[in-house]
Amino acid sequence: MSRHIYQYNINSEQRFFLGKEHHDLYDLIALNGNIVSHAPAGVAAFVANAGKPFYVDPQTHAFQHATIHLKKDISDKEKKEPPNYIFRPSIKKLAQERLGEPFSKVIDEDRPLRPKDFTTSDSELNESLLEKVCQNTVDFQLKTLSDSIDDEARELLGGSSAFKPEFILAPYFYLSPLSYENWLNLNLTFYNKTKQIVSDLPVFLALVISKEALEEGLSEIVAKIKKTKPDGILLWIDDHVEEELNKKEIWRYVDLLSALKNTTETIYNSHGGYLSILLGHEETGPLLDGVGHSINYGESRAVVPVGGGIPMARFYMFEMHSRLRWGDALGIATSNGFLNSVKDYLQNICSCIQCASLLKETKSAAVTFDLYGDSNELTFRRRSGAIVKLDYPTKEAKQFASRHYLYNKAREFDTVRSDDLTTLLNRLKQTYEKISPTAEEEIVANLFNWEQALVGRLKK
Repeated sequence: MSRHIYQYNINSEQRFFLGKEHHDLYDLIALNGNIVSHAPAGVAAFVANAGKPFYVDPQTHAFQHATIHLKKDISDKEKKEPPNYIFRPSIKKLAQERLGEPFSKVIDEDRPLRPKDFTTSDSELNESLLEKVCQNTVDFQLKTLSDSIDDEARELLGGSSAFKPEFILAPYFYLSPLSYENWLNLNLTFYNKTKQIVSDLPVFLALVISKEALEEGLSEIVAKIKKTKPDGILLWIDDHVEEELNKKEIWRYVDLLSALKNTTETIYNSHGGYLSILLGHEETGPLLDGVGHSINYGESRAVVPVGGGIPMARFYMFEMHSRLRWGDALGIATSNGFLNSVKDYLQNICSCIQCASLLKETKSAAVTFDLYGDSNELTFRRRSGAIVKLDYPTKEAKQFASRHYLYNKAREFDTVRSDDLTTLLNRLKQTYEKISPTAEEEIVANLFNWEQALVGRLKK
């Protein structure tokens, strides 16, 4: 059974994790290292209250990228001051107080890490440094939260010893297309040393990789991982937008998962959508054992910049299994008569708790749908100096969209767990045939490609 993973990124998202209405929608919490390092007491209280298993991502890869991605602009834009970038406090704390050297050098010297930072003057691996890095990374994941819980939470949990992550992530770095071999060797060395340190929990290997590196070095990467035999793999393919994959790219993704399944028993995709959920179906192997996403976004994510982006008004359409721009979703809904009545809305768009509540309040399908697209114009300056104007969803629209999204994601997991794969694939085909006559091809092509690619896979 594939597990449903929520990425916890900011404290304001707690409302979507807590409470009876949300508790059963997901299985596992992924905590990013920034927020754990910056506010451990608050995060510890949240996790204790959630009562769900969790893991901590130490985000060691963040320090190998250009340091601009670790900074924020503190200039006064109203006074038209030039940009003034400083390291984000959470990043500084993670590097200097949690992970230590050589991560702290990124802050002190304002430069990204390179593989040579882990070697001696003779260009050999610095074994003592590697062991220290592994120990610090393990301690960060094991102790930061347990040392920060208050007495009430400690009593609720039965002592701090019970407040442990489900697994430990070894230090890891992004496998770029130009230098993946060096980073891969370092990652595997880190894994082996971490495994020697941790004896009572599984240790996962984080495989954060570019699509280009996969194309060039898949066999080599898999062969080396197979020798290591990790307890589990946490997969993140850079900017892997499942809705944009063609059939060959889907087959390549399936081949990757099939190959990795020969190296370990457990694979979680930290950023995946409905295609990945389908690949967690029992009839596929399963090829995936868990799929993660953030609150209302994060089914795909670029490795840089480190952090999120500016949200746009979007609406998740269950039958299309895609988070569409609100205007595109509106076009599909109006073209197909889905907004003609409340009954049409419930039958063709969504009957989740959030939608049902709004429909009951407004008594109008069209008015309800408009609430999801309510926006204000936002003006901001990019790093290049260019002024950009965007429609930024209102606080209420974001909250509505997030709840609707999460109910629908949980429904996807439930249907994949309960229905046979042939039925699920037939639904993709039927939706494509229903929607495609009135929608742009690029919006619905994912349904056709997913169905065709997986049917072809099943026939092999």
